[in-house]
Amino acid sequence: MWLFIQPSNFFFLLLLLGLFFTWRRHRGKAVFTLLFCATLYGLVMFGPLTNWLLTPLEKRFASYTNQVEQGPYSGIIVLAGAERPGLSSDHKQVSLSGAGERLIEAAKLARQFPNMPVIFCGGARFDDGMSEGDVARKFFREAGIDIERIRFEEKSYNTYTNAMEARKLIATTETAPWLLVTSAFHMPRSVAAFRAAHIPVQPYPVDYRTELNNTAFGKPDAAGNFTQFDYAVHEWVGLLTYYIRGNTPEVFPKAP
Repeated sequence: MWLFIQPSNFFFLLLLLGLFFTWRRHRGKAVFTLLFCATLYGLVMFGPLTNWLLTPLEKRFASYTNQVEQGPYSGIIVLAGAERPGLSSDHKQVSLSGAGERLIEAAKLARQFPNMPVIFCGGARFDDGMSEGDVARKFFREAGIDIERIRFEEKSYNTYTNAMEARKLIATTETAPWLLVTSAFHMPRSVAAFRAAHIPVQPYPVDYRTELNNTAFGKPDAAGNFTQFDYAVHEWVGLLTYYIRGNTPEVFPKAP
């Protein structure tokens, strides 16, 4: 379903629909559809629509940015999503996406708290090459982090299963909160999922995409803003879907 409702794809489908109406001589429908496409494109290209959707997600737990004074903590949980397994396999070196701060900050925290365990959630493998977990192993090893400290969870395939599978790696004695490291826009859905799994977490948001203000208009950047718009819509759809399916008890979790 996401293939069709992803905004950048949906925009193209709407454009085709407008051209179809033009071909069938439905002038009113064609004008309406193409004007809608042009308006949507403009709102995304100049930034306001993207910011309106992304900023509330990133603001939700922004107060926890770099916050590590509320311990003691059981450990650190970092969610996959920064790794590029294909390129890492091809070039025999760690290749990360724009969300690389997930691993970078997790490594920093691991150094800051050398006695705390780390859980890496996610191990998707798309071909015969490296998996996300393999890339993370290579990254942590080359960053000088003792791999024996890291518990790799590699069965999950989305945020909800990240939490459910991570639960199996946590000892009954580890009852203090875990520092949860993931992208700021992804943090609300992550917090909801881990709370549903009864894992106490303290958000540690990274990889910010906005300046946390609802800027009206900015420099036109269709490619960049459509990418961020896709992320934002994906998160809102995910939050709503998890709630409707009963995976999480709240649509938009609040800070504790």
